[in-house]
Order: sequence, then structure tokens, then C-alpha cells
Amino acid sequence: MKTAVIQEGAAGTFGLQYENNRGEKNVTRLEAATYELAVREAKSFLGIKADNHDEDGNLWDVE
Repeated sequence: MKTAVIQEGAAGTFGLQYENNRGEKNVTRLEAATYELAVREAKSFLGIKADNHDEDGNLWDVE
């Protein structure tokens, strides 16, 4: 299982920390204004479908 973490920053901004296929951690800024929208944006960015699997079949936990 892969894990993606939504990080709340100053002034209501959100970031996404996730591990790539080489085990390196990446951080990207999200444009969402709420946590719920940040989760949706993160899933879209990572290609996670409704069953929480990505296009390669990896299971994701987005927190």
C-alpha cells in the first residue's frame, strides 16, 4: 500500500507528500481551498480511482 499525506499549511493552503516508484518522497502544492477538495485533487493528481487503486493497480491510502 502506498500512502499520500495531505499537509495543511499557513493561510489555508494544502500540500501533498507522496512516495514515487523509487521510494523518494515528493511534495507538491495543491490548489484546493478545503481539505475535502485537497483529497479529491490529490487522488486526481496521483491517478487514484474510486476503488483507491491507481492505474498500475497499487492501493493508496490518502490521509
